[in-house]
Amino acid sequence: MNLSAQEYLAKLLAKENLSVQHGNYSTASFDVLNRVLRLPLWKDKGKDVYDLLVGHEVGHALYTPVDGWHDSEKKIGKIPRAYLNIVEDIRIERKIQEAYPGIVRRFRNGYKRLFDDDLFGTNERDINKAGLMDRLNVSSKGRGYIPVEFSSEESPLVKEAMEVKTWDDVVVVCKKLFDFIEENKEEKEEDEDMEMGMPSDDGDSPDDSSGETPISGDEEGEDEGDDGESESEGDGKEEESKEGKVESEEEVPEGHETWTEDTHREREEDLLEKSPERQYEKSGQPQYTSGISEENMDKILYSYDFAKDCREKWLTENDRDADGYSPYKHRACLEDWSETKMTYKTQANLIAKDFERKKAAFEYSRSRTAKSGKLDPLKLHQYKTSEDIFLTTTQLAQAKSHGILMFLDLSGSMNEIIEDVTAQAITIAMFCRQVNIPFAAYSFTTTSYWRRTSTEEGMREIESKESEIESEGCKVVEMFSSKMNKKTFDEAAYMMFAVAKAHSYSRNQKYHISAHYMHAIDGMGSTPLIQTAMLAAKLTKEFTRKHAIQNTNIMFLTDGYPDGLHVKEDKNANVNTSREMIVNFNGKMIKGQGGRQIYKEVLLRLKELTGATIMGFHLAYDASTFGQGYCNVNEDRDFPDVIKDWRKAGFAAWKNCAGYDDFFIIKINRSARFDSDIFEPKKADTINDLKREFKKFSKTKKGNKQLVARITDAVAA
Repeated sequence: MNLSAQEYLAKLLAKENLSVQHGNYSTASFDVLNRVLRLPLWKDKGKDVYDLLVGHEVGHALYTPVDGWHDSEKKIGKIPRAYLNIVEDIRIERKIQEAYPGIVRRFRNGYKRLFDDDLFGTNERDINKAGLMDRLNVSSKGRGYIPVEFSSEESPLVKEAMEVKTWDDVVVVCKKLFDFIEENKEEKEEDEDMEMGMPSDDGDSPDDSSGETPISGDEEGEDEGDDGESESEGDGKEEESKEGKVESEEEVPEGHETWTEDTHREREEDLLEKSPERQYEKSGQPQYTSGISEENMDKILYSYDFAKDCREKWLTENDRDADGYSPYKHRACLEDWSETKMTYKTQANLIAKDFERKKAAFEYSRSRTAKSGKLDPLKLHQYKTSEDIFLTTTQLAQAKSHGILMFLDLSGSMNEIIEDVTAQAITIAMFCRQVNIPFAAYSFTTTSYWRRTSTEEGMREIESKESEIESEGCKVVEMFSSKMNKKTFDEAAYMMFAVAKAHSYSRNQKYHISAHYMHAIDGMGSTPLIQTAMLAAKLTKEFTRKHAIQNTNIMFLTDGYPDGLHVKEDKNANVNTSREMIVNFNGKMIKGQGGRQIYKEVLLRLKELTGATIMGFHLAYDASTFGQGYCNVNEDRDFPDVIKDWRKAGFAAWKNCAGYDDFFIIKINRSARFDSDIFEPKKADTINDLKREFKKFSKTKKGNKQLVARITDAVAA
């Protein structure tokens, strides 16, 4: 079976670029909203059956409204969904065969094979003794292969069902069928009661001889048989429904069951290819995911105010441990912050002055000089030798208004450099406040497993629906932004300073703090870059609209690779993360294999959605971490030459690679501290020792400022 051919057939029939996914599904289905056709991997069913499945589901794609889809929870009045499904199947199968006459034979042969394999249970039961809907189902699908009889009263309704043209017609006919069956059910019950004998009106039946009214349903059930028991159960379920309890399965009114539909659903499971190896071998299809729902997007994002409340509640509950181990109010952290904050402000002021110079230079370099209609008195003496005797005006280029959205990696591997990177992030924020550039900074990671399973108040449970990207534990936490007043910003900046101290491996020995003594909202985990970039689309649109920004700069600061994607797929047991994936990102299907490739495509789509400039900063401190970033660069430059230049300059830069407009590998020194610009030698027994210490200090400070320099250069331009 050539499944690729089936994929092309589906796309041709539907006249659109559908996403087709083969897998361990119990039945064929079509996601009308996301335009995804799912086909099961069945055993030895042949081409006719697969063409039937494709044609049937494409019929739904072309003609079925979203609200009318048979897998939806929508029910119209008392009409069972099975009614709607049976009649709608009639309509869409007739329409797809009218549009493509060549597929008629495939439908006929495919259903013949399914009936021969007793998929509908018709080999075990006499279909002509079944209810009207079962007979209609077999008659419409079998097209005479299995003889089906209808009464003279039923025939007009059957004819009407076979000729439905619109979804509204389907609903109307289903209501007529329901009412007809209900009416005939009552007449049948009356006939049965007449045959058994009706109780007298005076109540003198043997069961009422005591004169007492039965209080349990058991005695009534003995008189009424199965009917009485069913009514009692139905009443109970109805009460539960009124109280807001949702039943896992649809409650079908008595007498309206459709055993051919039920048997069909049950037996499909036995037809599936059970071997995971054979499933993957057969499919070879990209795995589809609908992305991340709006509901889960909101759950991933934690505002600063929410995070602050979480920290305060943690302090209240763990006050005894907070003084000695928690960074939230650690005395040494607070003392260092009061000194370090002034250093950050001084650096931010210097950067702001440098930024204004760069901005002015940019504007002047792109200025235009125009002659006016006024004479220049200083040039009048040149009127005989020169025509340039008029006053000139210089029009400076108008720089676009910029905004910055920063996403800082808070994964576990960042603990080597987290202090330094956080310090620079704070400095950048202070710089933005100085020059009135709108900004917002977020950390992103996942909650580690042991913190995720804890009962810490505030951490949200994220349940992904079928085909969604698994996002459990993902968190994007607002660190600080330009909307904060001075007091709130200082509080937020200190909190990131302290959290970085708690996570750092190389923190000063005077800090006896632990990352365990914090709320889970500040914990380190993995690197959900893909989920963060998808959320960035929503945040950027809101940010740009709020601040009326002409150019938004989205910046991702990380030391690693994006996590691999996992898809919530209950029915598909053979999920292979190395398979090519199709991801629905805001209505566009993007394709990739592996986390890096998908991340690149997500970034390209992010730019389409926002028009932003997307910058990537890979943070490295040695050859190994440099190489991890260099893997994103699609250039033929020799690795040793590049790393030599990187070590010397403190950064390496590329344009338009890995999905970024600008990509940098920034050199970060693990042993460096951004705490002070004051030279304090540790060992200086001789003049030469002092010189070496100072040279090392100067080199370190230069390297550590490269991140800030690259960002300010980008904004100035």
